[in-house]
Amino acid sequence: MIYENVELYNVEDILKEGNEIGLLRIPQRVRDKLNENAKNASLYPAGCEIRFNLKSDFAKIILKGFNGNGICEIYFGDFFESWRLIKNEPTEIEIKYPQNIEKLEKLAIEKNLPFDPKVVRVVLPHLLITKIIDINGEMKPPDREQVPKTKYLAYGSSITHGATSVRPTGTYVFKTAQLLNVDLINLGFGGGAHLEKEIADYIAERDDWEFGTFELGINMVGGFEVEEFERRVDYFIETIVNKKKDKKLFFIDIYPFYLDFENGEKQEKFREVVKNKVKEINKNNVIHISGFDVLKSLKGLTYDILHPSPFGMEEMGYNLSNIIKQFF
Repeated sequence: MIYENVELYNVEDILKEGNEIGLLRIPQRVRDKLNENAKNASLYPAGCEIRFNLKSDFAKIILKGFNGNGICEIYFGDFFESWRLIKNEPTEIEIKYPQNIEKLEKLAIEKNLPFDPKVVRVVLPHLLITKIIDINGEMKPPDREQVPKTKYLAYGSSITHGATSVRPTGTYVFKTAQLLNVDLINLGFGGGAHLEKEIADYIAERDDWEFGTFELGINMVGGFEVEEFERRVDYFIETIVNKKKDKKLFFIDIYPFYLDFENGEKQEKFREVVKNKVKEINKNNVIHISGFDVLKSLKGLTYDILHPSPFGMEEMGYNLSNIIKQFF
């Protein structure tokens, strides 16, 4: 989304309240039809960035968080600059190009990096509702050739959203995107990946992504019966597959969690639903991935034996990117 003189990346809609701009990762028309967890999670700017080329000496961005603190990261293209703590009061961030920006540009060209260092990237907190209060400076949105050509869409639960990742670029899907030199569209919704018809239709109708990963099951194993999960999986997968016949589509079943260490059975039935649906479709571009092939280490889990730790997020990013590479 282009907003004034910047790009709000991974933002599909905005909510204006006075001088405060709230960010939505899905259009309001879709958000209205989803479960309450997804509605709330869509307000969190996981994978969202403020992007621009700086034309004046510096720019000032004022952000405000709600219900806690969060980390914002600043990049010049692929090059990390610093992080800032966003709090519940307005926080001003001043940005200017480093003195060695020309050196960074030269290196980016020589090494074929996906982002032009002239693109300032303010990576917003993934676990904090963050609103834009003001943007000052002479700027312009990035040109198409300044950012990765390939976009990767990731749908899933709080694990995809990035819960327990310390920094916004520390999620497994962000790491996967970095390792593959692609741009991430994060559609992870903490507690809200219920595979509704509306979110399946929305993902299928979007034409701005080249491949996708879809983490299915963990948010439904507790409150839904196997039959209802299967019904939703059928519609979700078939809808996306039928509309995206030329895209690589990776359907991931449930990552290891506490029921796997308690002789549980229901989660295995959920995994079989995803695996069997992909097998039934039997298309080369539709791939099933076992969650155990992505998160392999027990110490990759946090104390709740559900969410990945920062170590786990790193491991998942490397493992998932290596799996995806085999199909390109």
